[in-house]
Amino acid sequence: MSTAAPMPEQPEQPENPVHPVHPVHPVHTHPSSLRPLVVQIAAAILALLGLLALATGITHLAAIPGVINRFKVRAVLEGVSMENVSNLSNGLKGTLIGYGLVYFVVALVLFALAWGVWQGNRLARILTWVVCGLGIILACCGLSSAASLGTHNVTLQGNDPEMTQAAQALVDSFPGWWAGLTGVSSVAQALGYIATAVLLALPAANAFFHRDRPAAIPPATTPPPVSPPTNA
Repeated sequence: MSTAAPMPEQPEQPENPVHPVHPVHPVHTHPSSLRPLVVQIAAAILALLGLLALATGITHLAAIPGVINRFKVRAVLEGVSMENVSNLSNGLKGTLIGYGLVYFVVALVLFALAWGVWQGNRLARILTWVVCGLGIILACCGLSSAASLGTHNVTLQGNDPEMTQAAQALVDSFPGWWAGLTGVSSVAQALGYIATAVLLALPAANAFFHRDRPAAIPPATTPPPVSPPTNA
């Protein structure tokens, strides 16, 4: 009598098969949607002040040839010695170059602060207040300088008539629009710095700069698949 071959046993399937679980990342609100309007305006004003400083620096450098030539002519006509004319011309040229470079550095600082404020950086906010305070003081000095250039009157301490004539020639060597442009620029800078400092001190800006930062999300990892148990 022949017997049928036993059928191979089928492995038992688990009642609850295990499937890999993929982690779900929490959804974070984009920082730009939380940025209040006062912060956006403050950052925009800082950027505009940076552009104004850049334009002022370019103006100082571009005005050097004309100012130097007019000063030499006026100083010679006033009877100033050639030695003093040469020395004062070199000093005037160096001063204008120095002012131009300083304005370029100020522009870079303002652009960096504008970006930091836009991103909600707390250190940028503090440094902006410091820069605003210094900027208001310098703007007042610029306004005083513009007033002196506008009067075209020079008063020096001492009894050296040649130096008085040289100083008067130096003041007269600047173009007529220089004093007005300097005054308008100084007023605009002072108002811009004041507005920026006030905007960054408002409650909405304070809440934005003290908001909680989202925690870093670890990279997603896929656990290895679990093989179903087999019967020995």
